[in-house]
Amino acid sequence: MKNIKIAIVYFSGTHVTKSYAEVIQAHLTENGFEAQLFDITPFSARRTALPAEQYHGLIFGSPVFADFLPCVMDDWLPTLRGAGKPCAVFVTYGGRTSGYAHFHALSLLNRAGFLVQFSADFLGRHTFNLAGWDMLSDRPNEQDFAVAREFAALVKKRFTHPHAHGLTLQKPFGYDRALAEMLNRPPSSERKWTNPRRFFTCSLCGACESECPVQAIDHQTGMSDPAKCIECLHCMHICPDKALKADEHMEAYYPAFLKEWNLTEDLMSRKQGKIITDALHASF
Repeated sequence: MKNIKIAIVYFSGTHVTKSYAEVIQAHLTENGFEAQLFDITPFSARRTALPAEQYHGLIFGSPVFADFLPCVMDDWLPTLRGAGKPCAVFVTYGGRTSGYAHFHALSLLNRAGFLVQFSADFLGRHTFNLAGWDMLSDRPNEQDFAVAREFAALVKKRFTHPHAHGLTLQKPFGYDRALAEMLNRPPSSERKWTNPRRFFTCSLCGACESECPVQAIDHQTGMSDPAKCIECLHCMHICPDKALKADEHMEAYYPAFLKEWNLTEDLMSRKQGKIITDALHASF
């Protein structure tokens, strides 16, 4: 097994997806695979070609942003050359739903020529917890990581099987319309509550600007460009000075968000990760 090379490619604004990628890497490594992490969160990371041809199989991890993968994945994934290589997908979400993300990822990776064999849902603290929310603040926990290790074990089994087959999912109701709305939504210059800006003393280290997935923030001014910002809050998460902040209205909006989606703390806490190996495992 030591000659089997696996690439684990992930986008992770607030490091929830990263934590799962690291658990999966550790399990594969312990079982004789050579597993390498590729963090594609920074803009610069997606300017370098991914050497997919050097790997036996690939794993793609991403958070769910408003029912879909982050928009940067729409642009980047189809540029890859899958050449029929086996791959698996995992998505992370903060307690509401993974929405269209599995079908979305499957469509993008199939278009790039990969053979997607299975997918998975993982739970973790919500991105907007950095803006005052409190969704799954204690997740992922050890039970969540246990499902990630099951995922890694399935990678070991499926990626080395001589007769691999691809995953087929039913298209979710409303997918085409929702996707078209997302892709055709014009950029807005109006600042939203979730567009970070500097509020506190800053050492001007420049990490926010160099690490931003879409080059949306200027570390000199401390302002993010609302026309570019994808609201991943990566800049807030990595800022060593904690100088960046979202609008305080976000915290006040949290109870209304829970009410709108009929969410309770108990309901969210009882949600568990799951591995999707056929259409019946996916709920749309």
